[in-house]
Amino acid sequence: MNTETQKINLFSIQIPVSYLVLFLMIQGIFVRLFLLGTIPGGLNQDEAFSGYEAYSLLHYGMDSSGYSFPVYLTTWGSGMSALNSYLMIPFMALFGAQTWVLRLPQALTACISLFVCYKLLYRLFDVRTALLGLLLLTICPWHIIMARWGLDCNLAPGFLLFGLYFFVCGMDHPKFFMLSALFYGLSLYCYATIWPLVPLILCLQCGYLLYTGKLRLSIYLLFSVLILALLALPLLCFLLVNNGYMDEVRTSFFSIPKMPYMRTSDISFARMPENFNQLCSTIFQENDQLYWNAAPETGLYGKGVLFLAVLGFAYCVKRTVCSFLTKTFDGSVLIWIQFLTAVLLGCVISININRINCIHLPILMMAAIGLNCLLRISGLFFRYSSYVVTIMYLILFLLFISFYFDTYAENIGSVFQEGLEDSVSFAMELAEDSETEFIEVASDYCYSKILFYSRLPVTEYLDTVTYTNYPSAFLALREAGPFRFGISQFGQHGIFIIPAHMAGQYRVKGYGVEIFGNTAVAWLMRGK
Repeated sequence: MNTETQKINLFSIQIPVSYLVLFLMIQGIFVRLFLLGTIPGGLNQDEAFSGYEAYSLLHYGMDSSGYSFPVYLTTWGSGMSALNSYLMIPFMALFGAQTWVLRLPQALTACISLFVCYKLLYRLFDVRTALLGLLLLTICPWHIIMARWGLDCNLAPGFLLFGLYFFVCGMDHPKFFMLSALFYGLSLYCYATIWPLVPLILCLQCGYLLYTGKLRLSIYLLFSVLILALLALPLLCFLLVNNGYMDEVRTSFFSIPKMPYMRTSDISFARMPENFNQLCSTIFQENDQLYWNAAPETGLYGKGVLFLAVLGFAYCVKRTVCSFLTKTFDGSVLIWIQFLTAVLLGCVISININRINCIHLPILMMAAIGLNCLLRISGLFFRYSSYVVTIMYLILFLLFISFYFDTYAENIGSVFQEGLEDSVSFAMELAEDSETEFIEVASDYCYSKILFYSRLPVTEYLDTVTYTNYPSAFLALREAGPFRFGISQFGQHGIFIIPAHMAGQYRVKGYGVEIFGNTAVAWLMRGK
């Protein structure tokens, strides 16, 4: 029976499953797209640099290091995954370099993930598990917060999910293995840390299908291997270039850059005990002290979800043992593989919530499995248990939304330095009408935000940029275009971009001051 004809008894009413899916999807999409350009206010520094790279590639055909369409961005000095910036380009071409455009690839990926998660759980388990999974993901604080700002690595959970979904579809229709290979291959361009994770996941999944007789050699499977190999090849060459085995590649349409600094120490087997403790602490405390990843008031997943995930984990382990003993396929094994490989990754890297973002969807899917088991058991004693759970989680969702669009929006706007865009525009207008050589930027403000907000032509940037610490994993700028980074002393003429709380200090020294949100511009012209 397909989804369209199935019905669920909810509050003594037989409701078509398709209606419930549509309701949850509309709710989930709305909360991920509503006021996307203004909440959170301001920009994260990585988000801004992704946007500046997209702007530069669109208008000048090169990134901020002068490479034409590189496979990996040299951003910061130690790099940034490129797919997020490339996905911004068509939207930026249509709508301009606006904040909501920078966030649109992430938001759309998150919205599509809602439906794909439902379809995956429906294929692997049953309609109730799928609906519960969609419910938990729709109202999940981590997924909502993540969807609404554009960090490059946070595309990875969505692309890994798409890869897994089409992998499961491929068991019945092998042609879908090609789509699975496409999304797994693209996931490599979302986040460098998952480069070893993707082949491990695929080996375990393919090995399991072979063991249970679900995988057979076909022309589609061979094409899938070819697609994945072709997508992985440029990144393999990137590793060879940056380990000294081949020269960098520069063409007018494609580049494999040599990084100023290659972070080879991110993966460490020597720190596995410490990393594992950090992983457990982050997951169970549902916080990593980074406000843009999780609010301590709400946690990562929502109240009680981790308890449900523990139940789901136990169920998956039990089903995995049974599956291997009987050599019969069970969808729980694939969910368990996603979780296990994510834990292994968390053991060899220093993590925060976004660095281990590949673990969160498996946890939520196991929570859906656990909640389904709990409802099935409690339903034997209390017939209204499903109603209680549904109402409780909808109330929690409404409380989170109220918090997110009010208190959280105010707090994160301060963290992301809301008002800086207006300050940069105002300072540039002042500079045009004066003889000021530089606009001085306080050290509070990351240069990536200044580059994006000023739309500084990358050709001018490359001609004028000077660094204080080249080469380095995180380059610090001294000058670029009309901007000089690091504030000068009082008494000097010029234009200054400063935090709003410093405005009073400049006023008493005779400077003109204009405040924009959390930022301000102070100026003192010669002869005035």
